[in-house]
Formats: sequence, structure tokens, C-alpha cells
Amino acid sequence: MGKYFINTGFVVIQLNLDLNYLTQYFEISTQRLNQYASKSIDEIMELELKEGNDYAALISSAMQNPVKLAKILQLADPQNRFLIIKNLSENDLVKLLPYLEQDDLLWGMRYFRVDKIIEMLNKLPTEELMAVVLQRFTMKDIFELMPTQEMNKLLENEKVERKDVMKYFESLDPSELERILVEQFGVQMKEKTQEEQLKFMESMKDDDFTKMLQRMQRKDKIGLLLTLCKEQPQLIGEINPEDITKPMRTMEKHDILKCMEVLDPEFLIPMIEELPPDLMQVVITQIDPAVFAQVLIDEFPDVLSKIAL
Repeated sequence: MGKYFINTGFVVIQLNLDLNYLTQYFEISTQRLNQYASKSIDEIMELELKEGNDYAALISSAMQNPVKLAKILQLADPQNRFLIIKNLSENDLVKLLPYLEQDDLLWGMRYFRVDKIIEMLNKLPTEELMAVVLQRFTMKDIFELMPTQEMNKLLENEKVERKDVMKYFESLDPSELERILVEQFGVQMKEKTQEEQLKFMESMKDDDFTKMLQRMQRKDKIGLLLTLCKEQPQLIGEINPEDITKPMRTMEKHDILKCMEVLDPEFLIPMIEELPPDLMQVVITQIDPAVFAQVLIDEFPDVLSKIAL
């Protein structure tokens, strides 16, 4: 084994190098390699060309071949990847995040506290947020923890259609419907048939109808809201995200991350971007060696040009 050095202009990075591979592939003796100490690839090529040796061109070719590059720089070694990555700018680090696998991004999420993870989940589009939460909880779990004030706001939302509310009441057992009406309008409701009770509700003014819904017992509101969200899924988008994720605050971090496996990388990347640069470097080090080699060739030729033997 040998060493590579990368001169970034600020610091020299020492990498492990597979000298056996390098010398065998290019037919270069170790003694000759030692003569090139601290010289860049470009400088070596220039010296070799002056000597009339054509394998300098092979070096250039290898530095453009991701498989050979990964082998020469021993990118399978996480330490080597980290030593290169930690000298990239913060903007360059962000450019590397799309090349990480979902598992790598989720692995990086462990550096956040639970409250921070919940805060970032709350910023997701409703569809993605619900997909995460419903991995472990139900809509009933969400409503059971929702403050009464928030439930009342939802019941007066313009997306709540009266016809869907009436469907709920029509589906109730007659004794349950009677109980709800007696609680609000008195025992005289017992004298009405189920049909008369429903007509009475239909005849109410919109404001009075909404106030009636808001005065119902909590368990009845939950039953109604569950039905409404099933009939009108768009109503879920009106729920405060903090109320949607409230059940998750009872979970351990590793269980939350397990639920987040349903998220595509496009939603995880902005979260990882919120890590401090030093932690982002550690996360990006999880990148696949072959992918990293290709990215170095395509996106960071300046880094390769500063590599010296």
C-alpha cells in the first residue's frame, strides 16, 4: 500500500493507495513512483511525455475511468472518501446529496433530534406526511389527540359539505342519533321519529348546523370527522401538520425513521441539507464508491487535477 496526497490549496490530504494495482496496471516501478513524490498527475504526465513514455496517456485515461479510478484511489475505503469529501465546499456537498441512496439519507437522519425530525416532517406535502404517519397510526389516532379547538375549525371549513355530514347522521344507529339530538335540543327530540329528526337537522340554518356539530361530544366529532375525511380526502389537507404528527412524538427515533422509509430521496435531501457541514460530510461518505468515482470525473475534475502521488 502507498499514499496519495490531494493538494487543495489549503491542506494536503493523505489517502491510502493501492500501489500494486497502480504499478502493475501502468507497468511503473515503485522506485520510479517514488521519484514523483509530491508531483501532480499533470506534472507526471508532462515528465513522462518528455521521456517519450506513452503510459502517461494511460494515467490520464484511468483518471477518466470510474472503475479504474475507484481502484487506484481505493474509494472502497470510507476513510479515503471522507478525506476527499471533507475538503469540498458546502455547495459542493449539497451537489453530492442526490447521488446518495435512500438508505444512506435515512442513515444520516439519525443525527437529528426527534423534535427536529418532527419539525421537518411538518414541512412535507400533506400526502407524503400522511404516508409517513399512517405507517404506524390511524386517522382515529390523529383525531383523538387533536385539540377540540382545531376539530371545531375543521368542522366549519368550507370543504365540509352538508350532504356528507347528513350521510354520517343517516348511517347512525337510531338510538345514537336520538342521543346526540337530545343532548343538544332536549327530551322533545325523543318524540320524533328518525325521519323527523333528520328533517329537523336538514332544516337548520348553516350557522346553527355548524354550531350543533361543534357542540357534539368529542367521540361524536371524531366519528364524524373520520367519515368526512373518507368522503372528502382533500379535507385532510386542512389539518394542521403539527396535529398530524402529534402521535409520532411518543415514538423512539429509530421507529420514526422506519416510518420514513416510504419517502422518496427528493423529500429526504432537503432535510439532510439542514445538517452542519461536518455531519453532512459524514453522511455523504456513505456514497457508493463507483458512483463517487464517476461524480469526481464528471463534476469535480478540478479535484482530480490536484491529486499528487
